[in-house]
Amino acid sequence: MMRDVQWSFISLATASLSHLLLRIVLGKELGPSGLGLYTLVFTIYIFGMHFAAFGIGVALTKYLAEYDDDLLRIKGFVSCGLFGSIVSGSMMGVLMYLLSGIIAIQFFHSPEMVDLLKITAFCFPFIAMQKAVIGALNGLRKMKWFAIVNIAQHVSVMIVSIVLVVLLDMGVRGAVIGFVAPTIMVGVLSLIIVREYFSTKSASISTVLKEVLWFGFYIVLANSIGMINVQIDSLMVGHFMSETDVGYYAVAIIFVEGLRLIPDSVQRITTPAIANYYGKQEYENIHGLMKNSMLKVLAITIFISFTLILLGQFLIEVLFKEEFLPAYYPLLILLVGYSVYAPILSISGAFAGIGKVALMSKLSFICAVMNTILNILLIPKYGITGAAIATSISLIFTASLKLYFIKLYIPKPSAIIWTEGPEKDVLR
Repeated sequence: MMRDVQWSFISLATASLSHLLLRIVLGKELGPSGLGLYTLVFTIYIFGMHFAAFGIGVALTKYLAEYDDDLLRIKGFVSCGLFGSIVSGSMMGVLMYLLSGIIAIQFFHSPEMVDLLKITAFCFPFIAMQKAVIGALNGLRKMKWFAIVNIAQHVSVMIVSIVLVVLLDMGVRGAVIGFVAPTIMVGVLSLIIVREYFSTKSASISTVLKEVLWFGFYIVLANSIGMINVQIDSLMVGHFMSETDVGYYAVAIIFVEGLRLIPDSVQRITTPAIANYYGKQEYENIHGLMKNSMLKVLAITIFISFTLILLGQFLIEVLFKEEFLPAYYPLLILLVGYSVYAPILSISGAFAGIGKVALMSKLSFICAVMNTILNILLIPKYGITGAAIATSISLIFTASLKLYFIKLYIPKPSAIIWTEGPEKDVLR
């Protein structure tokens, strides 16, 4: 398991480092306004990606981990999941292309975003395929290949984007093409890794596809609402304020996203592990896994947070420019919320692991509504500082709510009593 965590960490660390280096280059080359425009387009891309993938990757992680000893069912889930991802990704791409004008002009008041969103729409079928492959590899515990796909995606995005922006001087358009083109390429190539699980003879294909899509519906609903909970601050800053303010806020977000690196890595492993333990009713293992995960993530998070508090201004000046220093105070506020949320994030996959995806979507909806209301109230008055306050409050509330329901729905080992019946043991 530690080896799997290491591969998960390597992949996400590479993604985080690539993302940071790219944003540093874009910030210096494009300035706060250009970085803000790119951030808005990329945020829309992230939202569209969750709808395009339709939660199929998470569904595959759960079912493949649950049926790890049934090759026929594994082939059925992988084949149906990939087919469903291509369909959902294509539908999302068409929808994004048609709505690009409304999103850019009506909401963000930015006509230059229209063409950028249309370019982005072409990569949705391929990102959906890639997410399905990654989910399958996670469920199969092939974390080395899982890491390779992620690393290939993010490193290629960084390299292509820098070449187009710095060497070819293509500006924000080059930066957008820089994540669209590699996404298409990696999405196609990732299919090679799971080709041995392709099958057209798997039993009950329609039943399996229905099961995957139904599970995926709740996942995409929860994840999309969760994305609103995480990204609504940037979107609201873009709606109420200028692209320059979005650029400042983007720098603060870049630093606090480092706090998600460890818990995201751990969650990749705890989710299938919890699903496996839950299926075998090994509740003591689940509680031990969650406790260890949260404590270790908390210790690392506190260390990183204090480092950013002490060196934040220095790092902003060195990595970006002095003109980005308005990002420091929002950064301090965001550190509070993310420090509380990070340990809970490491075990948030427990809801999917025990099949409580409907509950997960409801909790995400409640938190997203509160976050949206707070951002609408605070951003017009306090600017990007108000966005940071709203986000931190929402993250703390989300962490508390998730922890309560995780404890509620996973039985305590001490509460399990076995009684011998005339035919079989009965779990009470």
